[in-house]
Amino acid sequence: MTGREPTSARPDRAVRRWVTAPLVPALLLAVGALGAAASGHVLTWAVIGALTGYTLSGSV
Repeated sequence: MTGREPTSARPDRAVRRWVTAPLVPALLLAVGALGAAASGHVLTWAVIGALTGYTLSGSV
């Protein structure tokens, strides 16, 4: 015996529980929505450009 406490073979369950909690995706979505709102004008032009390219490519 080395005098050390036995270690578990599994990772810390508290960390896994926090990462897989339903709150994490909701927080990521909220941060993404705030980022999209902050750069809304850029996203608007990106969508318009994508739709224009799709239309001009003959895919419609």
